[in-house]
Amino acid sequence: MQVRTKIISLCGREESMRNSKCFRLGMTLVSIAIMLALVFGFGRPVEAAQAGGLMRIFVNGTIHLDAKRTATNLVVQDGKVMGFDVDLQKHSEAEVVDLQGGVVYPGFNDSHCHLMEAGSFLRIGVDLSQCTDAKCIAEAMRKKAVTLKGREDMLLGIGFSLENYDAWSLADLAQLDSATGDHPTFLMDKLGHNVLVNSATMALTGIKPGTTPPPGGKIVEENGKPTGMLRESAALLAGNAIYARLDAGQVKAGTLELLRRWASMGYTAIIDMMGSPSGRIMQPEVFREMEQEGSLPLRINYMYTIYKLDDVEDALKYAGKDTDMVRFTGVKLFVDGAYAGGLAWTTWLNAQGGHGLHYVDGDDAEGDQYNLDRIVQRIEKCGLNAHYHVQGDAGIKALLNALDRIVSEQGALHSTHTIIHLAFPTPEQIERIKRFEGKVVTTVQPAFWVVESDADHYYGKRAPGAYPIKKLIDAGISVGMSTDFSVSPLSHAPPTMIMKVAATESGPGRKPVSVPEVVHGLTVGSAANTAKSDIGILDVGYKADMVVYDRELFTSKPEGFDKDVPKVLSTWIGGRKVEIPR
Repeated sequence: MQVRTKIISLCGREESMRNSKCFRLGMTLVSIAIMLALVFGFGRPVEAAQAGGLMRIFVNGTIHLDAKRTATNLVVQDGKVMGFDVDLQKHSEAEVVDLQGGVVYPGFNDSHCHLMEAGSFLRIGVDLSQCTDAKCIAEAMRKKAVTLKGREDMLLGIGFSLENYDAWSLADLAQLDSATGDHPTFLMDKLGHNVLVNSATMALTGIKPGTTPPPGGKIVEENGKPTGMLRESAALLAGNAIYARLDAGQVKAGTLELLRRWASMGYTAIIDMMGSPSGRIMQPEVFREMEQEGSLPLRINYMYTIYKLDDVEDALKYAGKDTDMVRFTGVKLFVDGAYAGGLAWTTWLNAQGGHGLHYVDGDDAEGDQYNLDRIVQRIEKCGLNAHYHVQGDAGIKALLNALDRIVSEQGALHSTHTIIHLAFPTPEQIERIKRFEGKVVTTVQPAFWVVESDADHYYGKRAPGAYPIKKLIDAGISVGMSTDFSVSPLSHAPPTMIMKVAATESGPGRKPVSVPEVVHGLTVGSAANTAKSDIGILDVGYKADMVVYDRELFTSKPEGFDKDVPKVLSTWIGGRKVEIPR
């Protein structure tokens, strides 16, 4: 039996068999099967696995089913956990995997990253992570420019950081133009929220004096002339045109390189945003190609970045195409700007005398396309899950207000809504999040305590207390953990580095987060961000995704952790060992 669904306007659905007797009978049988599983052992060790493919039993190690429970062995078949702590003599037909004293954890999920985007830029472009001024940027791009052959060849770069993005001047643009010439140039900062373009790119994309950016954007000007600095959504004016020129083969190669690196660090899954304030690199087919080729080393959950109301329905074209390894998770919306760039939307004046900026609002001031309430309503009506970039307390308030209105209208939230970052939540807002009873979850980045430690330029004395992760955990809120790479550099991307920073770099106004709490966040917490219920723990019926370390994380001192200590011995997805070129 196949149930077909036709998508129609405004997310209404015409369902050909939803009300048929056959469908209702099938659903009744499914319900009975679930009830029997719950009564007769679902979630408990089993003595015999169901018939199917190759059965493996993992032995001779410590197996953490989650952050609290352990087992001595684990039975895996057809990609799922079939049992644990079983009688090995009753499974003589199974293939035995000797862990040789290794320690198993549920696979780690980086629940907010930009690997396709960053991988493309790092492979094709220039690493600008050491550049903090115009001279360094221009010199790096000049070296790359001399290697290009045709005038139409693009120059890309990623990773630069400036103390004051609004200070980029016409003189700085002149330096960049001198280095890049007629090559269209597109350089993304480490935050992904500020972009530098040269005069050739502005001519190509129509950016000129008087050009109006979308809401939430800023074109930095001097004497009425654009300097090439495009902040937040203003980067859309050039980004989508540049992304359309990217070579698909290079995108695939750059993405695969980073996927393999993430797998080598102990991750078995990611949630990839596939977009930023500057546009979308929306190529999920690349992940599916890798899966078919057998080269995909991670389970992929991907998002569709939206910027306005009508984008919500556009996202539906990705629904219904999931494979075992590649899944559409929902939409991602920018509510406000980057904290580290001084543009988090706050109720109070920051150290530079502003309230940040916002892409959307709680009314129709920028038109109905940018009304946050309307967008959230449409997301719910379409049955999509959503991630929201929001860092300031004003932005958090606006989002929670929109979610509360949904609850008042329909009684409860049906979709899962993930809040990303939360730099400045108030105690009252933390309590409000808790009241949504698990339908509003979070993902946070402990590494930001270190990599965004210079934000006192914008936030003064408030900066050290940003990202109160422990308060969210203690409130009982679901907290996922993530890197937001490339904001967090590669040095801070490994799970062990996240654990080290969380446990040792809390600083004034912030409480440390323990290693077990980080592990819970990277597993159960990050699984909640996918709105799926088959990953995150190693229990019966769950995907057999796991990472094996050479030592116990929970009892080791996090002060001694680094990118290779403790060491990842192997990763497994669906009970299959991931082969990673070293």
